[in-house]
Order: sequence, then C-alpha cells, then structure tokens
Amino acid sequence: MAEFLDKIRKTLLFVTEYFSDAVSYFRYCGISPLQDPSRKLFYKILIEAHALEKGLSLAQPRPLFGVSKIRFLISVLDRYDISFSRLPGEMVCGIFHAYLNLHQSLGVSDPLLHDVRAFLTRYERTWDITPNGGVRQLDRDDYDQIPDAARLITSRHSTRMFLPDHLRLEEVERVVHIAQSSPSQCNRQSAKAYFYQERADIDRLLRLQAGSAGFAQDVNNLFVITSELAAWGGAQQRNQAYVDGALFAMNLMLACHASGIASCPLNLAVTHKTGRAICEAGAIGEGERLIMMIAVGRPAHRDRLKIARSPRRPLHEILVTKLIGDHLEPR
Repeated sequence: MAEFLDKIRKTLLFVTEYFSDAVSYFRYCGISPLQDPSRKLFYKILIEAHALEKGLSLAQPRPLFGVSKIRFLISVLDRYDISFSRLPGEMVCGIFHAYLNLHQSLGVSDPLLHDVRAFLTRYERTWDITPNGGVRQLDRDDYDQIPDAARLITSRHSTRMFLPDHLRLEEVERVVHIAQSSPSQCNRQSAKAYFYQERADIDRLLRLQAGSAGFAQDVNNLFVITSELAAWGGAQQRNQAYVDGALFAMNLMLACHASGIASCPLNLAVTHKTGRAICEAGAIGEGERLIMMIAVGRPAHRDRLKIARSPRRPLHEILVTKLIGDHLEPR
C-alpha cells in the first residue's frame, strides 16, 4: 500500500510541476499581456534588428532587403524607453549605418534610404548614441587559433577543490564579459549571471541546491545562471530559455578555465517550490528560469588537486553520420 501511495504522489508531483511550468511561461514570456512592455519591446527590437544583421552578413546581400523590418524598427524605437537599456538603439543605429554603406557601395538610391538617414540624424543626436551593430570583418587569426581552442575545451574539467580566497571584481567582470560571446538565438541575450561571495548567501543557496555536499564549505565564489522568459514567446519557444542559458553557462566555464579559475557546474533540477526559494534567497528577478549554479575559485594547490576521471562514451555510440553514399542507421 505504501509503495502504491508513493507512486501516486510522484505522479501528482509530475503533473503539478508541468502545470506550474505552463503557468510561469504564460505569465512571463514575451507575448504575455502581463509582461512589462519595455522588456517585451527590448527583446522584439533585438530580434528584428538581428534579422537585418544576418542579411548584411551574406556574401551578396539583396538590395533593399528587409524593408518592413526597417520601417518597423524606425517606428518602434520612437516608442521604446531607452532608459531601460541603450543596446537596442545602439544596435539598430549600427545596423542602419552598415545598411546605408552597403547600398552606397552598390550605387542604389531609394526613398527608404533617405528615411533611414533622416532617422539616424535625429535619433543619434537626441540620445547621444554610439552605433554598435552591423557586421565586422573576420581576421584569418580568428580561425588559425583553433588547435589552441580545442586544447582549452578538452582540458576543462569540474573542480571541487578551491583555495579559500575571493575572486576580485575585475576577474568576475572579465569572465562574464567573455561569456557574453556565446551564441544566442536572434541575439536575444536572455542569460543573466548572479554572483555571490557572502558566506550566508552561498550557504543558503547551496543548501537549496542540495548537490554540493562534501565541498559546499569550500565554495567562496558562486554564480547562479538564469535566462529571462520575456525573451521568448509562443509554445514553440517554451524550451529556448534553457538553450540560451546553457550556452552562456558553458562559455562562462570556458572563460574561467582560460583565466586560471576553476569551476564546477551544479544542477538546478528542483521543484518550483525550491526554485522560488532559490530566487528569494538570491534576490533573483521574477520571470527568470534557473539554469544552473557554478562554483568557481582558484584551484587548490597542485599537490592536493584531484578531479573525477569522468570517462566519455565511445564516439560510435553518439555520432550518427549521414554522409554521401552512407546508409548508416542509428544504433
């Protein structure tokens, strides 16, 4: 009887957690009528602007592409509260300058281009904007360093033995700045990094995480990575917050590794009740999905340092190829 009741309890928990996911997504996603209008507009501008950036990055952009998006961005920026974030304005202005330069090089003239030029003159003067969008030319060195990058990636490991000191603010800012280079769908940049050094904060958070037993007392620097639901809208995007946040978190750990800082990802597979407690303990904003915690710090002295071997599965078990003339079937 007890086993039967336990199965009923687990089934009910499964249903209620999924229901809570749906309610939370509806409340905070980008198309929710309950979401902050400035936040919704922020992400909408980034998404539409990035579509123009992608067009500019093509080998041979089509003249006068994206007319409807340009008209939309010109109209919506006049309604956007730039005090929320200057990034959309800076990004759109940079893209518009690149768009004008492209058409000048093509010898194309059109009333749309006059409207774009007039908008830039007015908007940049009004808000003292520094353009920051468009395209950039890659250097050969961006690809020539791949062997070093491969070594960096394959040598990263999870470390649970840290020296007791605190990271300096400039170190934290540096690794987060590097992590911002992670890919993000339509450049939404929904991921956020919360950083803690106060002992009481870390203890509260790690007790709720409940997966760091045995070394929690040695963690003096802790990240909590989240992803904002306002960046996403519609049923088909319900899981994208996790994708964006996970890519950012991986980049953050690689940035730490490249900077001589050890890291250990800590899962946040928790119920909504525990998730709310974590957000309260960490002063994390509403409408953000918890992605993971990451314990960071300088690694223990070399003569003490140990890591889990964590062998990987054979390649043939995870790589399924569909090459020309190849008829391999998944194992």
